[in-house]
Amino acid sequence: MLLAASTQTSIGLVLLGIAFLVAIAYAFINVRQAKPEIGSEIELAANRKPYLPDSELEGRKLDRTLSFGLLGLIVVGVGLPLYWLQEPGRQANEKGNLQRKFVDRGAEMFAPTEDGGFNCAFCHGTKGVGGVAPYTLTDAEGRYLKSVDWRGPALNTVLLRYTRDEVRYVLEYGRPFSPMPAWGAKGGGPLTEQKLQNLIDYLESIQITPKESQKAVTEELAKAMKAKDPTCVDARTEAAKKGLTGEALTSFDPTKVDTDSCPNQWKSEGEALFNLGYTSGFGGGAYSCGRCHTQGWSYGEKEADGGGAMGPNLRGITANFPGGSVGYEQQVDFVCLGSSQGARYGKASMGTGRMPGFCVTPETKLNPDNLEVGVTPVDAGLPENGAMFTQDQVRAIVEYERSLSQ
Repeated sequence: MLLAASTQTSIGLVLLGIAFLVAIAYAFINVRQAKPEIGSEIELAANRKPYLPDSELEGRKLDRTLSFGLLGLIVVGVGLPLYWLQEPGRQANEKGNLQRKFVDRGAEMFAPTEDGGFNCAFCHGTKGVGGVAPYTLTDAEGRYLKSVDWRGPALNTVLLRYTRDEVRYVLEYGRPFSPMPAWGAKGGGPLTEQKLQNLIDYLESIQITPKESQKAVTEELAKAMKAKDPTCVDARTEAAKKGLTGEALTSFDPTKVDTDSCPNQWKSEGEALFNLGYTSGFGGGAYSCGRCHTQGWSYGEKEADGGGAMGPNLRGITANFPGGSVGYEQQVDFVCLGSSQGARYGKASMGTGRMPGFCVTPETKLNPDNLEVGVTPVDAGLPENGAMFTQDQVRAIVEYERSLSQ
């Protein structure tokens, strides 16, 4: 595209140069041939001035004039088609340039700024990989409770589970009871519709692929399953420090404390996936169900898993997705696909569109024809067709959630 645009620009410049040179030559010749006319009107009048004889007029002059005309026709006949052939490439390249401008504008709003302007990276990390932000917790009447460090979720996977419109809604109105303010004008924020679009364009440019996401989840899950109960580790560490003073305490290495006999932190893969990143900070909690469904999860003081927070209480989930294989499969489908505005799900619930799908990208969900032949949306939890999780990982999460009702 760049080559096409460059070639077209070169052709246009050559044609412009030729036209400019012809105009200069024409003006120069006319100036050279001009004569003082004041007082000589009778001699210089066009109808009294002797002109070229027929032999010369119909000879060299005619040939020269026709040659110039033919040259002009060649320039027009060849130049215009060449220009026209390059036009699609120029338009496509300009579209790309325009998109790059949008992305660059979004990047300027996302990244830290010296003038104290917009700074999404402060909470969500450079390149949207997740971060931590200070936040003040208040009670129902707005009175101070305490200050906490709130995990800002990674945004380099946000379009693997939400559509652009759903992301726009969050930016427009923010997330109540969290550090995320309303950025859009409709929600009382400072950003116009165009700026919100530019910001989403930037987010789209930093998205990782479903394959990369699922690889990262698999690796983090393997680490999580080896992690020991932090309460036991802390107790063993404190016991090992007991009695140490001075230099011995300064050189103390907690990694050498024997914690092998401590129980694992998570009892199942489903529990580990539900809380993925709770102790490691992986993705700022973007991969975790607990971030929305467990009170205190986002600032490291989680209460009972699935007890409800911004998301609904899951500890009675089998009431909505009844026991047995039918209810289990319905819940798997729901977590895989997410909810749709106004669409019924489960036994008696209505979707809001705020519950994302975790093993099918929104593009695939909205356009099932994009799937490979023989692959259904529900079974699309594969690197080539899926989203953040594989379907097997979603099944492990669902099994854990259903165990919370027992």
